[in-house]
Amino acid sequence: MSSREFSQIPCTDPGALLSKLSGVPRIVFDLDGTLYDARDFERPALMSVVEWLKVCTGRPLNGLLQSLWKRRETDRHRPGMFDELLVEFGLPAAWGSECATRFREYAGTELLSVPTLRQELIALRSGNCGLALVSNGRPSLQQRKLELLGLESIFDVCIFCDPEVPAQLKPSSWGWIQLEAWRSELPAAHVGDDPVDAGFAQEGAAQFLHFAFRNPIYEH
Repeated sequence: MSSREFSQIPCTDPGALLSKLSGVPRIVFDLDGTLYDARDFERPALMSVVEWLKVCTGRPLNGLLQSLWKRRETDRHRPGMFDELLVEFGLPAAWGSECATRFREYAGTELLSVPTLRQELIALRSGNCGLALVSNGRPSLQQRKLELLGLESIFDVCIFCDPEVPAQLKPSSWGWIQLEAWRSELPAAHVGDDPVDAGFAQEGAAQFLHFAFRNPIYEH
């Protein structure tokens, strides 16, 4: 698929992805939603935030958790994930910053036992593919996720694009610049689940593969 063409329907079959990547010498992966189902971290993290809010307010806050899940899963790039919804539920928007901090600092030990793309990554490595990771997100959080998932040793290089430094964020070319020595001007592909990833592939003149990892527990 061209990086200029973002299909709204991703590939969700790891075997099919593996076949499409056969023979690509350099492959760059996204993290959340690509190597694992992001809901496996985000849903319990949001649940923890809502439980804290219930304790603070002494209110049941019925529906808030489901609204946060929906916002995160359908509009994840919208700033201020908590602020508007807090107001809708009669809570101070100023609490949004603390909610965001608690979300980022959630331990996420659920990731120790969730399904991932690990076996496919190992198969690619056995075929002498170079593997890198480029992920938007706070470096401490993204590194923790990678370690919990047991994937940190699989990649040649991991680049975390810090939201505190907007110029680093995909789809900018910053990640590709960090990968220049690793890539060595070889053909590359970028695997991701988001239009941002498609734009990043375009910045690096790389093939884009739209893939979304799905944990079957969420499928109805």
